[in-house]
Amino acid sequence: MKTLILAATALLASASPALACPVCFGAPDSPQVKGMQMGILALLGVTVVVLGAFGAFFLHLRRRQKLYGGSY
Repeated sequence: MKTLILAATALLASASPALACPVCFGAPDSPQVKGMQMGILALLGVTVVVLGAFGAFFLHLRRRQKLYGGSY
C-alpha cells in the first residue's frame, strides 16, 4: 500500500501543468473562439426557430377556432 501511495505521489508531483486554451487566455481572434461564437449563434438560431414554430402553431389553432366558431 505504501508503494502505491508513493507512486501516486511521485506521478502527481512530476505532472506538468496543463496549458489553457485560447478561450481561457482570452485571445479574441483565435479560430477556436470564432468557432465557439458561431456555435452559440447556431444554437440561438435553432431556439428562435423552435419557439417561433410553437407560437405559430398556437396562432394557427386560434385562427381555426375563430373560423369554425368554437366557443371555449
